[in-house]
Amino acid sequence: MPGWIPIAILFMIMQIPAALADIYRYETRDGEIILTTEVRKDLKLIEVIRDTSPSPRKSPSKSAADHPRTAQAPSKDASRDYDAYIQEASKLYGIPAAFIKAVIRIESNFNPRAVSRVGAMGLMQLMPATAEHMRVTDPFDPRENIMGGTRYLRRLSDRYDGDINLILSGYHAGPGNVEKVGGIPFENTQQYVKNVYSWYVRYRNEMNNISQ
Repeated sequence: MPGWIPIAILFMIMQIPAALADIYRYETRDGEIILTTEVRKDLKLIEVIRDTSPSPRKSPSKSAADHPRTAQAPSKDASRDYDAYIQEASKLYGIPAAFIKAVIRIESNFNPRAVSRVGAMGLMQLMPATAEHMRVTDPFDPRENIMGGTRYLRRLSDRYDGDINLILSGYHAGPGNVEKVGGIPFENTQQYVKNVYSWYVRYRNEMNNISQ
């Protein structure tokens, strides 16, 4: 199907409860990679991603096809500054913490004051209409932004039956554009999906290592 990333990925976020379950990574005969919380006997098991999310630690007190940041990036590595909020949102909405963190990394590089040229705001780069719809009153407040962005990911997961390609495409380019083409609508959205997934795997592995 045109516009899809080379290996189709089905990420069953919608089946992950508030207390995250083990995720099984399978490969079909056609080379499709499937991530699900269900045990499948009909598929080749590649990996079991154990539920080893670390406990929250204390932290200090959009959607458009292309929205580069205009605010200055943080002067230090801020990737751990919002872990407590990410964990809170993960447990509330059933979205893996590593996945939320990967979206933040690509959207704003952990800059809570980031603003794009089309008006997307904060850590998860919420467009004004999206922020309002997700009940975010201050998109520059880290906790509000993360909760609102994760709530939106939850809505997209429900809408697209947990398909990571469509969830991230909808987040980046808007559901309308996704549904016009029945998949990833733009080349830069295709790269966005790849980038977020790459960071998701990295953060997932880091969290697993920390908990061991």
